[in-house]
Amino acid sequence: MPGPTKIYFPQIAVGWEDWVQIVNVSYEPANVLATARDQQGKTVWSQEVKLAPFQAWTTAADTITIPVSMVVSSDKPIVGERHCHKETVVFDFPGASPEGMTVGNHLFFPEIYSGGTDWFQILNVGELPANVAVIVRDRSGRVHKQFWRPLAPFEWWNFTDGDTGNIDGTVEIMSTQQIAGERHLHYHVGHEGSAAGQLGQVIDKPTTKLYFPEISEVWNDWIQIVNVSNEVAKVTVIARDQDGKAVWSQEATLSPFQAWNPNVEEIKVQTSVTAIGDKHIVAERHDHSETQILNFPGASIEGRTAGRRLFFPEIYSGGLDWFRFLNIGDVPCNISIIARDREGKIAKQLNSPAVPPTGWWIVTDEETGNVTGTLEAMCTQPTVGERHLHYSAEVHKGVAVGQFGQVLD
Repeated sequence: MPGPTKIYFPQIAVGWEDWVQIVNVSYEPANVLATARDQQGKTVWSQEVKLAPFQAWTTAADTITIPVSMVVSSDKPIVGERHCHKETVVFDFPGASPEGMTVGNHLFFPEIYSGGTDWFQILNVGELPANVAVIVRDRSGRVHKQFWRPLAPFEWWNFTDGDTGNIDGTVEIMSTQQIAGERHLHYHVGHEGSAAGQLGQVIDKPTTKLYFPEISEVWNDWIQIVNVSNEVAKVTVIARDQDGKAVWSQEATLSPFQAWNPNVEEIKVQTSVTAIGDKHIVAERHDHSETQILNFPGASIEGRTAGRRLFFPEIYSGGLDWFRFLNIGDVPCNISIIARDREGKIAKQLNSPAVPPTGWWIVTDEETGNVTGTLEAMCTQPTVGERHLHYSAEVHKGVAVGQFGQVLD
């Protein structure tokens, strides 16, 4: 499946430093249009550009003076990424799309948390009015609250933990039209000055195996796994070292929609983690160090976060860029990396050694040439790619962002 030609950002904030980067991931010039709409779906701003192959473009999103959503459309495949900064609080999101399994009729958020402010923005991306229903469950899977509302085409809707009941649990959203959903968690307890953000995960395709390329023995790691089926699920979590050897495991039996936190803090060496269920599961990982937080969904082939061609819309010379590539195939994997500058010109190319099954390979900005631009990885086996950007103190002190490579195959 090629990259999308239309991507969505449910929110562009006022009073924050918003940054949206778009990349033409085709081998031909692309005509790109960014459109911002107010809460009622009325167009209030637009910007056009023509991009050379693999050229990156940063929109003028930070000039918009009212709260909006943004849609970016193109006549060639594109990818995008958004960062939203305020002091040490940062949210980072890929551009949402049906191809990326972040736009659909059925979204799931594996966590809501009573120790902070939970905030959601839901955008109807359909051509018709949508009826949107929200189900809030506690950690045991019991329904705690339900509510709904209609949304006009391209209208967006906010709800907060005042609506969900300020509990620890999960949120499920069903809609009669395709939607994109964005969650912000502003911590009050334990991680003041930090925030985590996720797009709703489309759960139309059952996933029984999820991957986290990294569990850090230095940072504070947290994983939440949810059984999103209507039957009892048996779930096994396995940690593996760089060569793919299992070094730790844990099991649980989960009721329908029950959430579980495997004790990954027991792991005292660098590992990856694989979660295997006999029913449909979703997951989320947070990795904390003081005000820095990296957050990721559980990666899967079905969720379009694992594949053979991965693209990262940004690498940045104003910080430390770090990548881990996890081979989830059954045979050794060879990975070719292309680092490009913002104009799309190739700055550096490198090849991995043979990465063993369930083993990983690490790349840093020393290998990529410490350029500002983009990074593409082509793999001979299905792979999950995880990027960490630790900003320099001169740019955003105490801040880090993380993204999975966006699948283009």
